[in-house]
Amino acid sequence: HPVTGSRSVEHFVAKSRDLGLAYEWSNYRLACGKMNSRKRDFSDVLDPFLLAEGTFHLDLATGSIYANPSLGAAAMQDACDTIMRLSLDDAECRKARTDCYDSYIQGHISSSYLKKENPFVWKEAERQGLL
Repeated sequence: HPVTGSRSVEHFVAKSRDLGLAYEWSNYRLACGKMNSRKRDFSDVLDPFLLAEGTFHLDLATGSIYANPSLGAAAMQDACDTIMRLSLDDAECRKARTDCYDSYIQGHISSSYLKKENPFVWKEAERQGLL
Protein backbone atom coordinates (compact mmCIF):
# COMPACT_ATOMS: atom_id res chain seq x y z
CA HIS A 1 0.00 0.00 0.00
CA PRO A 2 1.36 3.48 -0.79
CA VAL A 3 0.95 4.57 2.86
CA THR A 4 2.75 1.68 4.50
CA GLY A 5 5.30 0.92 1.80
CA SER A 6 6.93 -2.32 0.85
CA ARG A 7 7.30 -5.34 3.10
CA SER A 8 10.55 -5.55 5.00
CA VAL A 9 12.20 -7.56 7.73
CA GLU A 10 12.40 -5.84 11.09
CA HIS A 11 14.88 -6.80 13.78
CA PHE A 12 12.58 -6.54 16.78
CA VAL A 13 15.54 -6.08 19.11
CA ALA A 14 17.63 -3.65 17.11
CA LYS A 15 21.08 -4.70 15.98
CA SER A 16 22.44 -1.61 17.72
CA ARG A 17 21.02 -2.88 21.03
CA ASP A 18 22.11 -6.53 20.73
CA LEU A 19 24.29 -7.50 17.77
CA GLY A 20 24.10 -11.14 18.87
CA LEU A 21 20.44 -11.24 17.80
CA ALA A 22 21.09 -9.87 14.31
CA TYR A 23 20.82 -13.29 12.64
CA GLU A 24 18.41 -15.00 15.03
CA TRP A 25 15.15 -16.02 13.36
CA SER A 26 13.31 -15.42 16.62
CA ASN A 27 14.19 -11.73 16.36
CA TYR A 28 12.76 -11.17 12.85
CA ARG A 29 9.36 -9.61 12.25
CA LEU A 30 7.66 -8.92 8.94
CA ALA A 31 6.86 -5.22 8.85
CA CYS A 32 5.97 -2.62 6.30
CA GLY A 33 8.74 -0.20 5.43
CA LYS A 34 7.08 2.74 7.15
CA MET A 35 6.68 0.98 10.51
CA ASN A 36 10.18 -0.47 10.29
CA SER A 37 11.65 3.00 9.83
CA ARG A 38 9.48 4.49 12.59
CA LYS A 39 10.43 1.83 15.13
CA ARG A 40 14.18 2.23 14.49
CA ASP A 41 16.02 1.06 17.62
CA PHE A 42 13.35 1.95 20.17
CA SER A 43 12.34 -0.74 22.63
CA ASP A 44 9.01 0.69 23.80
CA VAL A 45 6.95 -1.02 21.08
CA LEU A 46 4.80 -4.08 21.74
CA ASP A 47 6.08 -7.27 20.12
CA PRO A 48 3.50 -8.42 17.56
CA PHE A 49 4.43 -12.06 18.30
CA LEU A 50 3.37 -11.58 21.93
CA LEU A 51 0.44 -9.25 21.35
CA ALA A 52 -2.76 -10.32 23.06
CA GLU A 53 -5.76 -10.40 20.76
CA GLY A 54 -7.91 -7.33 21.25
CA THR A 55 -5.10 -5.07 22.47
CA PHE A 56 -6.00 -2.51 19.85
CA HIS A 57 -9.44 -1.42 18.70
CA LEU A 58 -10.46 0.49 15.61
CA ASP A 59 -13.12 3.07 14.91
CA LEU A 60 -14.12 1.91 11.42
CA ALA A 61 -15.83 5.22 10.58
CA THR A 62 -12.70 7.31 11.20
CA GLY A 63 -9.91 4.72 10.94
CA SER A 64 -8.67 5.78 14.36
CA ILE A 65 -6.81 3.13 16.36
CA TYR A 66 -6.89 3.12 20.14
CA ALA A 67 -6.02 0.89 23.07
CA ASN A 68 -8.76 -1.47 24.21
CA PRO A 69 -10.48 0.39 27.09
CA SER A 70 -10.73 -2.83 29.13
CA LEU A 71 -6.94 -3.30 29.35
CA GLY A 72 -5.23 -3.04 32.69
CA ALA A 73 -3.19 0.06 33.43
CA ALA A 74 0.20 -1.37 32.39
CA ALA A 75 -1.11 -2.96 29.18
CA MET A 76 -3.01 0.25 28.36
CA GLN A 77 0.17 2.30 28.74
CA ASP A 78 2.16 -0.14 26.55
CA ALA A 79 -0.52 -0.04 23.84
CA CYS A 80 -0.69 3.76 23.93
CA ASP A 81 3.11 4.01 23.80
CA THR A 82 3.16 1.75 20.74
CA ILE A 83 0.49 3.83 18.99
CA MET A 84 2.48 6.99 19.68
CA ARG A 85 5.93 5.59 18.83
CA LEU A 86 4.80 4.17 15.49
CA SER A 87 2.37 7.03 14.73
CA LEU A 88 -0.28 4.40 14.08
CA ASP A 89 -3.05 6.98 14.37
CA ASP A 90 -1.67 9.54 11.93
CA ALA A 91 -3.90 10.86 9.15
CA GLU A 92 -2.34 8.66 6.45
CA CYS A 93 -2.84 5.44 8.42
CA ARG A 94 -6.40 6.39 9.35
CA LYS A 95 -7.22 7.13 5.71
CA ALA A 96 -5.71 3.83 4.54
CA ARG A 97 -7.89 1.93 7.03
CA THR A 98 -11.09 3.81 6.14
CA ASP A 99 -10.41 3.46 2.40
CA CYS A 100 -10.00 -0.27 2.83
CA TYR A 101 -13.17 -0.67 4.90
CA ASP A 102 -15.14 1.63 2.61
CA SER A 103 -14.12 -0.53 -0.37
CA TYR A 104 -15.59 -3.51 1.45
CA ILE A 105 -18.81 -1.64 2.39
CA GLN A 106 -19.27 -0.45 -1.20
CA GLY A 107 -18.88 -4.01 -2.49
CA HIS A 108 -15.64 -3.39 -4.36
CA ILE A 109 -13.82 -6.07 -2.36
CA SER A 110 -14.99 -9.23 -0.62
CA SER A 111 -14.68 -10.11 3.03
CA SER A 112 -12.02 -12.71 2.16
CA TYR A 113 -10.02 -10.11 0.24
CA LEU A 114 -10.34 -7.66 3.13
CA LYS A 115 -9.10 -10.38 5.50
CA LYS A 116 -6.09 -11.10 3.28
CA GLU A 117 -5.14 -7.50 2.57
CA ASN A 118 -5.95 -5.86 5.89
CA PRO A 119 -6.47 -8.46 8.60
CA PHE A 120 -6.70 -5.86 11.37
CA VAL A 121 -9.55 -3.99 9.68
CA TRP A 122 -11.25 -7.32 8.94
CA LYS A 123 -10.87 -8.52 12.54
CA GLU A 124 -12.27 -5.30 13.92
CA ALA A 125 -15.23 -5.40 11.52
CA GLU A 126 -15.84 -8.99 12.62
CA ARG A 127 -15.54 -8.09 16.33
CA GLN A 128 -18.02 -5.27 15.84
CA GLY A 129 -20.47 -7.54 13.99
CA LEU A 130 -20.13 -5.64 10.71
CA LEU A 131 -19.17 -8.44 8.34
